[in-house]
Amino acid sequence: MSKIIISEESIFTDLEVSNKEEALRILADSLLDQGFIHDSFYESLIKREKNFPTGLETYDMGIAIPHTEPQHVKQDSIAVAVLDKPIIFQDMVDKNNSINVKVIFLLGLSKSTKHLNILKQIFELIKEEGSLGEISSMSKTHLYSYLEEKLTAE
Repeated sequence: MSKIIISEESIFTDLEVSNKEEALRILADSLLDQGFIHDSFYESLIKREKNFPTGLETYDMGIAIPHTEPQHVKQDSIAVAVLDKPIIFQDMVDKNNSINVKVIFLLGLSKSTKHLNILKQIFELIKEEGSLGEISSMSKTHLYSYLEEKLTAE
C-alpha cells in the first residue's frame, strides 16, 4: 500500500478566494501540477460536491472534506487550505444548510476504502475545541510538519 502524500506545495495558509469553486481549483491544481491526479479530477470534484456536499460544522469553525471518485486519482494525496476568510459550502448532512468554511481538506484517494481511515484521522485532529483555531493560525511550514506527522494513513 502506498502512503498518502502531503506535500508542502499543496498546503495553503491565508488563502484568499471568493468561492468554493476557486478554492477547489487552486487545491486541485496543486495536486495536478505534482502529477497526483488526472485532468478530470476538478470537474468530477465539482459535480460530486453539488450532489454530495462536504461542509461540516465543528466546535470552532466550518470545514470541508471534498473528494471524488478513485479513477480520477493517480497517487493518494491531500491538499489543505486555511482560508483568509470563510466561504460557503453546503452542509454534508443537509444540503439546504450553508456552512461558513475556513479549512478545506481536499482528498485525492485511489481506493474508496482509504476514505474512512483518513477521515478518522482528520476527525481526530479537529475533535477538541480550539484545535481548528490552532491549525488555522499555523504557518505553512508548521502546518505541513503537523499534518505530515498526524495524517499517516495508508
